[in-house]
Amino acid sequence: MATSPNSPLFGDRIVSMLKENLVFLREFLLEFKTTGACFPTSKWAAQALITPLRSPHRPPKRILELGPGTGSVTIPILRELRPGDSLTICEINPRFMKQLKETLERETAFNRCKDQVTFFEGAAQDLPVTEPYDLIVCALPFLNFDLDTVKAIFSRLRDVSTPDTLMTYYEYIGARKFNQTVGAPSRKDRVNQVNEFLRQSGGVQNVDCTKVWLNLFPISIYTVRPAA
Repeated sequence: MATSPNSPLFGDRIVSMLKENLVFLREFLLEFKTTGACFPTSKWAAQALITPLRSPHRPPKRILELGPGTGSVTIPILRELRPGDSLTICEINPRFMKQLKETLERETAFNRCKDQVTFFEGAAQDLPVTEPYDLIVCALPFLNFDLDTVKAIFSRLRDVSTPDTLMTYYEYIGARKFNQTVGAPSRKDRVNQVNEFLRQSGGVQNVDCTKVWLNLFPISIYTVRPAA
């Protein structure tokens, strides 16, 4: 049910959204290298990122979310969780993690299934290797990292995947070309190296690419198999 503009809940929601946007913008300015986006993902982009969860007859899944920020994709994931599912949330930024946990405590979907959720505060490449995940939803800004970091992340993702594991991740449309042509030569060289690695998908198998135009900046969402 939609919330009426005259409802106190509507005002609370607006305040929450503004706070989330301000937190994201602050972290983008302070920690550009690990944040990569200046505003949260749109609801249309979030739904596209979690498409594999929305199959009506799917089996239980182990899900990993990388780089949740303030939860714009986490909350839609939680709303799709079913009995037998589990979700691990990995966030390197402690301020984002704090804000995320505060946000989730107010979410009905989280309180319904909080026993199915675990948190890992740290880098993706430092994730403990336990049982493999069935789905990885990733918002890491690969083009902001150096090649060694990107390789280390993909290496760990292969460690926590099976040949059937799917991963979704996104890039801003045109970001690779823009970064290859603008900036200092050292930045261009770094981006070219990462771009070539991602173009080859780091040895992973591309499954699909979907464009989402209803985002602050339009994005391409890639679906790959990290361990294929």
